[in-house]
Amino acid sequence: MKKKLTKIIGVALAAVFSLSLFAGCDLISTNNEADMQQVVAEVNIGEDTDSLNTTMDMLGSSLSEEVSSKMNDILSTDEIYKRDLIAYFLSYGYNYLQSNNDYAATFERIMDELVQRKVYVQFATLYYLSEGEVRVDRDFIDFRKGYTEDSSSDALTMNGDISVDAYLSALDAANVEGASSDQIALAGLGLFLTEEEKNYAAYQVMQAINSSIDSYEQDIIAADSDSTSSEEARTTPTGANEVDAFYPTDENGNLDYGVYTGFNSASEWEEYEKVEGSTVVTRKRAYIRFLNALNQNNLLSDADLSSMLYDVTGLAYYELELRSQYELLLINKFNATIALDMSDAYAEENLINKYNSKVATQQSSGAADFVSTMDSVSDSSFVLYSPADRIYGYVYNILLPFDANQSLEVTNLQTVFGSETREYYAARQSLFAGITATDQRETWFTGSEDYSFNAADYGMEKGTAYYDNGKNSTYLFFKDSFVAPGREADGIDRYAGQYPYNGEVVTRSDGTYDLLPNTVETIDEFIAEMESYINFVAGSDITSGSVESGFYQGNLSYDDYLKEFGSSDNDINYAQMIYYKGKAEIGYTKENAQSFAANYMVKTGEQSTPYRVLSAVNELMFAYSTDTGCLNKYLGYSIASKESATDYVKEFEYAAQDAITNGGPGTYYVVATDYGWHILYVSFVYTGGDTYAGFNYGTRTQENTFSYFFYQAEKTSMAQEYSQEMLSVIFNRLDQVVTRYEDRYSDLTSIGA
Repeated sequence: MKKKLTKIIGVALAAVFSLSLFAGCDLISTNNEADMQQVVAEVNIGEDTDSLNTTMDMLGSSLSEEVSSKMNDILSTDEIYKRDLIAYFLSYGYNYLQSNNDYAATFERIMDELVQRKVYVQFATLYYLSEGEVRVDRDFIDFRKGYTEDSSSDALTMNGDISVDAYLSALDAANVEGASSDQIALAGLGLFLTEEEKNYAAYQVMQAINSSIDSYEQDIIAADSDSTSSEEARTTPTGANEVDAFYPTDENGNLDYGVYTGFNSASEWEEYEKVEGSTVVTRKRAYIRFLNALNQNNLLSDADLSSMLYDVTGLAYYELELRSQYELLLINKFNATIALDMSDAYAEENLINKYNSKVATQQSSGAADFVSTMDSVSDSSFVLYSPADRIYGYVYNILLPFDANQSLEVTNLQTVFGSETREYYAARQSLFAGITATDQRETWFTGSEDYSFNAADYGMEKGTAYYDNGKNSTYLFFKDSFVAPGREADGIDRYAGQYPYNGEVVTRSDGTYDLLPNTVETIDEFIAEMESYINFVAGSDITSGSVESGFYQGNLSYDDYLKEFGSSDNDINYAQMIYYKGKAEIGYTKENAQSFAANYMVKTGEQSTPYRVLSAVNELMFAYSTDTGCLNKYLGYSIASKESATDYVKEFEYAAQDAITNGGPGTYYVVATDYGWHILYVSFVYTGGDTYAGFNYGTRTQENTFSYFFYQAEKTSMAQEYSQEMLSVIFNRLDQVVTRYEDRYSDLTSIGA
């Protein structure tokens, strides 16, 4: 996933999403069309060359003589309409109002943001034309095709002719009879974008339009239906199907996507998935509603009427929103240019000082606050130091629960013997034999969104591209994020994604499913399944373990169990509740804890085994666990050292602390509690003192090292701060040439006065 330094919102599309709010709204005057079309601001920064030169100088650049001499040809005045203010308010600005309860301040802020966007686009245009090239920091660009790399720095230089002549030629070529201002602007903006970036922009617009029509269609289908479903969908992994800068392509690399209107066929594009219950009739009705919404908000032109049923890309509205996306990409690219200037000057001393400062802060926090420090860990937030002479860690928790009858029996036993007594624990033992497990991902098929796909339809070989235990289906999840041989995707962080639905899947003629999950009958069967999948993902047989006691099999009498649980209720032997101990050999030892810490999240190569195993266990947790509280926790539950008490139930606490203390990463325990079986996997530990061997400036660009991860995290933070400061300077210096017609939107700023 690439980093983003800024996010600009498309205003025109916001109007369509919020159309239902326009009806009867007090913000709209009775003379709706004329009022909405009023120009409330004009932007042309070329009118103040002195401010432009001063601002350019702050970026180490200057206006070229050719740019200065042809300023009037390069820039035209951009207009902001009153409809833009209202659309932004209804979709986004209402949050501003809730925070300060002041309409005047809210609408002035919205006006500033709309003006800022125009200022930044105009400035970036002049900057790149003056420089004669587009250079960016590679870490903040989504697509690298169309750029040339600089092996000595983080720079990428965009290919192509970036010149005033090329820019004006593009404008002239687009300025034919009948061309709109948006069509001409698209031609100019396109000079600074690669073909991949243009395709991505078009995909974003068409996907958003499809989404808007989908909403109308869902309303139509729901109104026509006699029943509704209240089934709650199971949590999905963070990042599932959220692939940055993705767009579907055909075999020639061209954009393979379009807007489904009902007047064409959805089957033309594999990537688009129809709304559940969709028919040609419901889609046509939804599209007509979408067009009507555009028309009501003055977003349909007379020229649209002849082609609007068949060619969405011919709508003036489509061009308006595509221009919005081009501007968004250009602003983000300009931020990447600013970031490159910052990172070139990012001194070794500053990075080392930051590392040392963070270590000192964590050293001074002490053991009392350390678990909360652990809770904040992420790809960009590190625990650099842990309390000495203590071992802390994280565990994933796969809970296989008692069923309703078994839970009732647990309650009965607590009533008879009292909870947390030897007699209760001894009597409870026999209940665990009846616990079974089934795949919990049914709603990933049947929920509001169908995340499943049949791997067999894509020619994926079972047992090679994904796991096969002889019972699993061929249905996987999150196609956009699935990683297999021959398929390019980022994947989902800490989620292997190769475990198919464990059960039978039958697709009905209407696209819905009949699902029959397989039952994992015993804990031994589940352990075998888990170890088999870990070995598959790891690429070798790295798991081993053994049963720790006779436990529920009936090998001991009640009286013998009673003795095993300790001499009294005040001296419970919680070790007796651990049924199984296992370990995946992932290369961890207490002696190599620092080097292991530096490499444990490496995704590919020789050092990736810890990451692959962790990803496999995490996926099984999503598949089977009924403890939803652990889903999407970065490394699982934070576990305090054995010297400290926790809020977890005693059996869980004992097993988790023992696993992190005496086992370490790769260790897994099966422990019994009042909730059922817990399969605990130790994902990471802190052994006391420095977590890593330190920050090494010399290896900061060497991927899959701690220094690289630390550098990237700090670089991102600094780049965001630096770019925002520079953009603020640019806007403050150039805002004085912006013309605002405050009287034309004074009715908005005076609401509630």
